[in-house]
Amino acid sequence: MRKLILLALLLAQLTLSAQNIIPIPVDTTSVWRISREHNDESCVYHHNSIYYIDGKTIINGKEYYKVYEEGYYSESPVNPQYPSCNDSYDYTGVYRGAIRTENGKVYGYTVTGEAGGLLMDFTLNVGDTLYSSICQDGKVIESIDSVLVGNEYRRRFNFANSWYCNWMIEGVGHERGLFESMDDPFENNSSLICYGENGIPIFGNENCDITVGNVEKLMKENYIEIYPNPAYHKISIDASELNYGIKSYLLTDIYGRIVLKNDFKSMNENKLVINLKDIHSGLYVLGLYLSNHKIVYKKLIKK
Repeated sequence: MRKLILLALLLAQLTLSAQNIIPIPVDTTSVWRISREHNDESCVYHHNSIYYIDGKTIINGKEYYKVYEEGYYSESPVNPQYPSCNDSYDYTGVYRGAIRTENGKVYGYTVTGEAGGLLMDFTLNVGDTLYSSICQDGKVIESIDSVLVGNEYRRRFNFANSWYCNWMIEGVGHERGLFESMDDPFENNSSLICYGENGIPIFGNENCDITVGNVEKLMKENYIEIYPNPAYHKISIDASELNYGIKSYLLTDIYGRIVLKNDFKSMNENKLVINLKDIHSGLYVLGLYLSNHKIVYKKLIKK
């Protein structure tokens, strides 16, 4: 009888511990910005993506949150003998996979098959080893501490002797992303740029852009002009054919980091000039916030 009571108390403690673990996703407002690359020795294929939740699905009798992505895709040659690696485009509404948390363990599946089953386990203790579909080599939990995520502290599990993926955080993900591999990379590489909830970045690079949706394809191509592009010192924006003005703008690099912005309340113009003299050369995304509450995106090259 005494053994049964002790067993019941142990099970109750484990259940309570699992209930206190912050799940992934926290809720439907969870958003991740993730950069990932694949190198096949001829081309490098790069995705700068925002992962977001949109609906639920049933897999093997279990309820999962559906994860979609939108972002920017680009290619570059590994060496000049592969000049065909030059494609680039925006994409949105692409189904990435599904994810759920049960009793402190995170499960997920992707359409491309790189993840399937257990992803992360937040019931582990120091000295335990994580094995999962994205951590097949195994990672030993060296220590567990807490980090500030938004306005609350969440547990961080630090891995021993790992140069590529050093941690995972409850309610967030791991250093290399969400579905992405934790194992030492060969031809693949990824990074969690930031994590946000309710449209606000609360972990990682808190200046990164996690805006989802509102990409007006026809509008951005036909009614807003940006010139010159490529640009050296400044660009002019002409939206005079629109029936509403530009309230604000946001310039981000290909990793989603904000490099230039202005006050939302200071503008309502259909023509403006942006000074780029302090911006480094490279590829950028210009987001124009319109007075009709829509957002228009344009690719910009700074020479």
